[in-house]
Amino acid sequence: MKPPSAVLVVGDLNADLILTGLSGHPRYGREVMVSGCSMTLGGSGAIFACGVAKLGRAVKFAGKVGADLTGDFILRLMRERGVDVSGVKRDRKEKTGIAVAFTETDDRALVAYLGTVASTTAKDVPIANLRRYTHLHLTSPFIQLGLADHFAPLLRKAKKAGLTTSMDPGWDPRERWNLEEIYPWLDVLLVNEVEAKALTGIARPASAAKKLSERVLLAVVKAGEKGAFAATKSGDWSSSSYPVDPVDTTGAGDTFDAGFIDAWLQGRPVHEVLAFACACGALSTEKPGGYDGQPTRAEAHRLVGA
Repeated sequence: MKPPSAVLVVGDLNADLILTGLSGHPRYGREVMVSGCSMTLGGSGAIFACGVAKLGRAVKFAGKVGADLTGDFILRLMRERGVDVSGVKRDRKEKTGIAVAFTETDDRALVAYLGTVASTTAKDVPIANLRRYTHLHLTSPFIQLGLADHFAPLLRKAKKAGLTTSMDPGWDPRERWNLEEIYPWLDVLLVNEVEAKALTGIARPASAAKKLSERVLLAVVKAGEKGAFAATKSGDWSSSSYPVDPVDTTGAGDTFDAGFIDAWLQGRPVHEVLAFACACGALSTEKPGGYDGQPTRAEAHRLVGA
């Protein structure tokens, strides 16, 4: 019998090199300094999985990393957080992906080497028995090029097995934004306001959420300091952000996702789910990277109740 909290994540795994306090914008032929540097877990899927595990749920990850030191580093952090990484394959030919994040307190710029993120295929993530899980979360279809054609069939299979489903698509570097085959099988779509505008043509987050709710059961738009917005065909909700002292916003959206899915799976009202997710995302910004600042349920509830 499956545990009631079991979540399966299929997504991207990479390391993040976080550079903070830039002395100027990087330019060819010039050198700029930073005041802070740290290496941590990266990848929307990996950060989400670790966030859900920190909140107390059983989580299994399916994906691929290289047979290299970066891959060792990623898997060690995930194991320490309690994520089941027995579904992560090691590739001896392709290197683990790494992203360099130039970050300030309110925004960031990324330079990414995809490596195993792009080369992962359906053969690398065989899912034998979906009925062992309660929920399936997918991430980053636009950069997981080898899995692009596998997302819709996997979601369809999960729905037929009785799972609820969610996805955070992330940014589309090619700016095609085609999720037509995926929408019918999604319960929850989680995007930021820039992605929401790209998908709908609507700049206002609340209106974009309402538009996206025509395609999925529940659409969620994350808007940073403006809070977050959610909509279904029959209703809409919003939550303010929480005042914290941010150090780095890397991974905050993925930790928001973890909080949202954790609370949503508990059957809480949507306005409570949104507030809890905003608290999780806010707390994650108090430390560099998307891993170290992730809260427990108790810590997030304390912020909501403060």
